[in-house]
Amino acid sequence: MGCAALFLFFPEGIRKVLIPCLISYATGTLLSAAFLGMLPNALLQAPAVSVMATTLAGMMGFFVLEKLVIWRHSHDAEGQVDDRAASLILIGDAFHNFVDGALIAAAFLTSMPLGITTALAVIAHEIPQEVGDFAILLDSGYSRGKALLMNGLSAW
Repeated sequence: MGCAALFLFFPEGIRKVLIPCLISYATGTLLSAAFLGMLPNALLQAPAVSVMATTLAGMMGFFVLEKLVIWRHSHDAEGQVDDRAASLILIGDAFHNFVDGALIAAAFLTSMPLGITTALAVIAHEIPQEVGDFAILLDSGYSRGKALLMNGLSAW
């Protein structure tokens, strides 16, 4: 992810070509982890019909949610800038960061070594997640400065 973050500083023309490819790669990676890593374990613990029905319902539910929340209609060749995705990312990121903070606090209340380990793990996953949020904010039409500011504010 660190190398992919460098693409955010490329000129906009190059970014417009590369970022959709990187998003496709990330989506494929997450789906592979879900289907190749989690589904076999689920199939060992529950009936196949139940697991597959739940998987299909989840896929269809998120498809419908995306169509309801991020719906676009435009007659222009370039389309319209829609910052609803950016708003959702910022709200979700703020909630996510709150939960991370609560998790770190609970870990430190349990023991100092667990708290340090948890804090390091959270830091390790926050960096790529914040870079991804930054990319979505840029794609939503935010300038680099505004994207950095909004991303930083959602962390407080």
